[in-house]
Amino acid sequence: MDTNAFLTQLDHEKGLAPINRFVAKITFPKKISGNDAEKLSYLCDSAPLPGRTIATSELRHYGPTRKLAREATYAEFQLGFIVTNRMAARRRFLEWMDLIIDPETANIEWQDNYKGQVEILMFDQSADAPSKENAIAGAKYLECYPTNMDPIALGWDQINQVGKFSVNFAYKRWIDYMAQDSGVNIGMEWSE
Repeated sequence: MDTNAFLTQLDHEKGLAPINRFVAKITFPKKISGNDAEKLSYLCDSAPLPGRTIATSELRHYGPTRKLAREATYAEFQLGFIVTNRMAARRRFLEWMDLIIDPETANIEWQDNYKGQVEILMFDQSADAPSKENAIAGAKYLECYPTNMDPIALGWDQINQVGKFSVNFAYKRWIDYMAQDSGVNIGMEWSE
């Protein structure tokens, strides 16, 4: 392998993308009170840019079995959060999950009332502010809602450790925000 050709290609691609420069914006359903969604985005310490999966069906008339594309599938995704003394993120997701299924009556809310969305933006090393103009990539998860919130592990041996928990989300589909030289190439509804 020619090292100079590799470095030239990296220069052409504007360098390696850091995976630690991102922001996640959660849009809660209207029935969730409070306006701390922006504050929660700062507590999100891990988030995925989505992958893509096509489900297949096997077809065999004669000879070897072939796989044919059947449908696009969307696996759940997970956001990780840092725990604060106010427990703001944990309380907000418990409230969302209580909206979906009432913990007292076990009644299930109408889906249109509990759907939200999550937007993820990724930035390069030169981005000085988390805005859509500075993004190199991004995705918007549509019609999503939490399906699982991990417990927070406590322990006497956890000295000087930051508490964390994860939330899994189901969603209908996602929209890809592909990057161009000047930033994201389609309009994002990102309030700053």
